[in-house]
Amino acid sequence: MSSEDIEREKKDSIEKIDLDTIRANKDQPRKEFDEEKIKELAESIKSHGIIQPLILRKKDGYYEIVAGERRFRAAKLVQLEKVPAIVVDIDDDKANVLSIIENIQREDLNAVEEASSYKSLLERYKITQEELSKKIGKSRSYITNTIRLLNLDDESLKSLEDRSITPTQARSLLAIDDLKKRNKYLNDLINKKTNIRKIEKASKEKEKDIFSEDLEKRMEEVLGTKVSIVKRKKGGKIEIKYFDNDDLQRLLELLNIE
Repeated sequence: MSSEDIEREKKDSIEKIDLDTIRANKDQPRKEFDEEKIKELAESIKSHGIIQPLILRKKDGYYEIVAGERRFRAAKLVQLEKVPAIVVDIDDDKANVLSIIENIQREDLNAVEEASSYKSLLERYKITQEELSKKIGKSRSYITNTIRLLNLDDESLKSLEDRSITPTQARSLLAIDDLKKRNKYLNDLINKKTNIRKIEKASKEKEKDIFSEDLEKRMEEVLGTKVSIVKRKKGGKIEIKYFDNDDLQRLLELLNIE
C-alpha cells in the first residue's frame, strides 16, 4: 500500500481508536521532538480537534503508529480518550518507508535523522539506493549525498541536527579532513563569518598541497636530500638542499648536468 492508496481510503476508513491502545513505532525515523511545538499542537487540538487522522497498523495486540506521532503525543497532553485514525495492513518494510515519506513530505526530519533513516532502510532490507529512490521519490544522488553527511564528526552532526547549519554547508565541511580546521569553519559558518565558497576553495588548496608533499617525497627519494616546492599564485620554485661542493656535484650527476 502506497501513500496515495492511504489518501484514497481516508474518507471511508477513518476510525476512532482508544489512545491507550496505541504505541509509538520504535523504528520511527524522527528521534527529536520539539516539546514547545507539541504543546502548541495540543492547544490547537483542544480547540479544533485532530484534523489529520493518524495512520496505524495492528501489531502484537495493539496499534503501532505509522504516521502521526506528534499528533499522538499532543493528544496525550490534552488527555483525549480516542483519536481519529486509519488502520492499514502493511508489513515492517512498507511501514518504515511510509513513516519516512510522511516525515519528509512534512519536512519534519532533520538532515541527520533523514540520513540515518535511509541508511537503516538500505541495511535492514538489503535494497540498493536506486530501489530506495523509487520507493521514496528522491533521486539516487540525493540519497547518496544525504547519507554521506553521517561521515561528519559529532560536533558537526550536532550542529546539523539542531539546524545551526544547512545540509549544503555540512557537505562542504566533509572536504576538510583536519578536525581542528573543520571545527573552525563550522563555528565560522554558524557565526556567519565564512561561506561555502571559501570552504570549498580551502579544500581545493589542500588537495594541491597533498600533491606537492607527495612530489617532494618522491624527489627526495631520488635525490637523497631535502626538497621543497614553493607555490605562488603564478608558478613557483623548487629548492634542493646540498651540504657541500661534493654533494652538489653528486646532485648534478644525478640530474645529468655537466
